Amino acid sequence: MVRAFGDREHCKRLWDLRPERRRRKARGAKRMSRSEKPTCSTQFASPRPLENGEMHVGIGEGVAARRVRLSLRAAHAGPARQQYYTVRELTLAARCLCHGHADHCNVDTEGAQCVCSHGACGAHCERCCAGGAWRPSVSCDMLAEPAATDCSCGQRGNCSYDDTGAILCVNCTDNRAGPLCDRCLEGYYSALPDGPCVPCECDPEGSDGSCTWDKKQHRAVCKCRPGYRGAQCDSCVDPEATFPGCVTEVTTPACKCDPRGIVDSTRICDEVCNCKANVIGERCDTCAPGHYGLSAALSAGCRPCYCSHVADTCGADREPGRDMVLPLGDAWLISDLDAKETYEPSVDEQGKPFLITYEIEGWENYYWMTNTFNGEQLSTYGGEIRATIFWGVARGDTGGSPTTGPDVILVSADGTRLTYSNSSHEEPGRLDLVAALTEGSWRSELGDTAERADLLDVLSDVHALMIRAHFHNDQDEIRLEGVEVRGAASGVRERCACPPGYAGAHCELCTWTHARLRRAPGSRPAFECVPCPCNGHAGCRTVDGPCGQCQHNTTGLHCERCLPGHYGNPVQGACKPCACPLYLPSNNFSPNCALASAEGDDFVCTQCPDGYTGDHCELCDVGYWGSPTTPGGACRACECGGAPCRADTGRCLVCPPHTEGARCDQCQEGYWFGGEGEQCVPCACGRGALSAACDVRTGRCACAPGWTGRACDECAHMHGDIVAGCPACRCGLAALSAACEPHSGECACAAGAAPPHCDTCLPAHYALSETGCLAHRSSVRREPEHGLRERVVPPPWPVLPTLAAASDSQSARQCRRGRTFLCRMTLDTTRSLHRGTRECLHQLFNTSINSFNDS
Repeated sequence: MVRAFGDREHCKRLWDLRPERRRRKARGAKRMSRSEKPTCSTQFASPRPLENGEMHVGIGEGVAARRVRLSLRAAHAGPARQQYYTVRELTLAARCLCHGHADHCNVDTEGAQCVCSHGACGAHCERCCAGGAWRPSVSCDMLAEPAATDCSCGQRGNCSYDDTGAILCVNCTDNRAGPLCDRCLEGYYSALPDGPCVPCECDPEGSDGSCTWDKKQHRAVCKCRPGYRGAQCDSCVDPEATFPGCVTEVTTPACKCDPRGIVDSTRICDEVCNCKANVIGERCDTCAPGHYGLSAALSAGCRPCYCSHVADTCGADREPGRDMVLPLGDAWLISDLDAKETYEPSVDEQGKPFLITYEIEGWENYYWMTNTFNGEQLSTYGGEIRATIFWGVARGDTGGSPTTGPDVILVSADGTRLTYSNSSHEEPGRLDLVAALTEGSWRSELGDTAERADLLDVLSDVHALMIRAHFHNDQDEIRLEGVEVRGAASGVRERCACPPGYAGAHCELCTWTHARLRRAPGSRPAFECVPCPCNGHAGCRTVDGPCGQCQHNTTGLHCERCLPGHYGNPVQGACKPCACPLYLPSNNFSPNCALASAEGDDFVCTQCPDGYTGDHCELCDVGYWGSPTTPGGACRACECGGAPCRADTGRCLVCPPHTEGARCDQCQEGYWFGGEGEQCVPCACGRGALSAACDVRTGRCACAPGWTGRACDECAHMHGDIVAGCPACRCGLAALSAACEPHSGECACAAGAAPPHCDTCLPAHYALSETGCLAHRSSVRREPEHGLRERVVPPPWPVLPTLAAASDSQSARQCRRGRTFLCRMTLDTTRSLHRGTRECLHQLFNTSINSFNDS
């Protein structure tokens, strides 16, 4: 965007805009982004022609543009020949919008496509390929968190990310829902924060199907519709209403008495209502305590509660009973009246048992008997047993007579027998027998009418069902066509409020934490539910037997201890999972916890790892930093060389000696990581270092020319003499090598050459050359009394003055004339002589030396 300060009228006249100006925006004014705000520039609006000039106009950083238009709208007033535009070249500099995740892009007629890197994808690299969090100019790999904390969905679902990079849980498990799978579907509930969602089991008539978990009562409570109540919304708020409609039966408004509860149903308008035996209330509209099911069909008005003789509070079960068809075939036997003798009948092609009378000739009375209708059958109360039988008599035989006997017999496990009806049937053929499973028509073996409790006692533990099979003395065949048990109508059966340890509609069962203990025959109740020695956390088969699988996060022989990672008092309640400090596995740092005191529900984490502190491991200890209460967070050791750091950021508060930086991970100038445990030690740079600082990792100092070593305290190759500052080696002609000794700078000399530079001869030596210097020969005489004595013999030739000052031609002529002389000169002087002079001198030297040796 051009910052122009131009003619206001120019922009106003052409574009109806103000020129761009530097001015403070009005307080409270709505700010517009540069990409949305139109601008007008008068920077180049000048009457002067701009020849061979360049105009650079910017439209702003990061402004997304698909088309750019250059419009030359008007010219300044002037001569007509000057009113023209000439654009020689137009360069539009732009870059693709790749958010810092691409080095180049491909542009065609369809648009621009970024060639993304850093793990980014999309036309503009606007998202991470792996679906994780995304940021401009930050690699997706750097944003990816470790696998242990990659996703907070846990086992509730699979982890994904939305367009903003936020975590999103998909494919929720265990009937969960929500963006994080952290709530249950409608009609489900969860008892634990991360527990599975189980069905509410609410009554469909009385609730909307939803429920919540009641922590105090440890049960699910359904959301009831108006007029309904109960944990499952299976009862009416109005005690006079009838479930499931919860509508009170309409009686004559003008009359006071309830016709269902008065003795004479025609006297509903009496001033004083005459209630039936089991009915109470001013209007005779309520069952007496211990009774249920007010009905006009009952002579006593209400039925007494049975509840297996362990409870006296019950209500009507509005659920109708279920029909049951008994199998035929081999499931039935022929038995005498006392069930002491049995016979196996034949079975026809349709699977129906039949009997020919002569097969059991001599039996006075016999019955069909089955054990398929056995055990606990209390749910059949209020229904009826229906049996279809076909029987016939011998053809032409009319002398016999019908027999009399009970149509149906129920036999309990303790031997109690109840009989239904005592009638005769004269007409052979198809016969339907019906026995109502209600009190009034059943009799005991003594002939007494069975009470409701007597019938239910037998139905609580049935051993056998017997159906009459002998109807006539001349009967020659009998066939069982079918047997079924019809379910009871709604409201006939009871549903009891059972004491602790008992369960079932009639309290006929023991809860899983209690064992069933059968009492002596004839006792009421016939059994007792005794608690298992498992503290209510496991079942058992016998009272003194072992506990089953412990539940509620408990363990031990009697489930008396909490599992590791849980706390509580199993003897009095359940064990809850530890949150040290969170329930998430990634943020649950202590494997164990315990109650903080004997009272209350507070707990402490007992095994916080190193670096964690607090009752719930929710804080970082001294020397550590982090956020344990944040999902995925943890406490990390301060990287300050043993010094403390800020608990929230990890920034070092005090650094050890010679260290610096936010993490104390840098050495001060003049120190490097060379000590034990990467401590900072002095660089100790020598006299050959350019400065006192060194490389913080290697400790190597920056050396001046001629120096080497980590501390620049040694001379480099071809340099020597530390005292002199490691100058270059100056080894002379007689040196054995061009390199000198690094410490002293001396050269290794050939024989006769004088150190340190091998550029001169030792005393009594002469003729310096690459092989060294020659020694003066001396005669040695042996004197017996004094040992050896050295005598120096002078050379036989005169020492002539040097030829250094003579010219080369003159020296050569003197040599050829036979003049003998000896020159002592240096290598440089010898090399500067004329070639002829050098050859003459060598011959002269060799001749003289040979003469000297001969003498």
